[in-house]
Amino acid sequence: MQHFYPQKIGVSNIVRGKNRKRYIGFKIIGDRINFSELDKIIKEKCKEKLGKEPKEIYLKMIKFKNNYGIIRCTHIEKENIIKLLRSIDKVGNISVKIETIAISGTIKALIRKHMKEIF
Repeated sequence: MQHFYPQKIGVSNIVRGKNRKRYIGFKIIGDRINFSELDKIIKEKCKEKLGKEPKEIYLKMIKFKNNYGIIRCTHIEKENIIKLLRSIDKVGNISVKIETIAISGTIKALIRKHMKEIF
């Protein structure tokens, strides 16, 4: 007869390391802007303000629609990315203000809880 022993839940079962990702939902107050222009500005600000390449911190724009977006980063850099987003006041010639809506560990939960009407 084979016995089943439930696996102990411990630190070894938790996802660890720098690869833990966070998804930040945000909205842009102002005129409509272009995805590629915003993406370019965010990457430039990342290098300028954080001194890191976007790839180092897994920074990537995941979704963008009607001035609402989702950006991915590591859990360590999430606060810095929020500050970075808030520091953006111009995209091209357009004055903007970026506000964060929510932060989540998964895209699915972020959309379901906070951005359902948008995406």
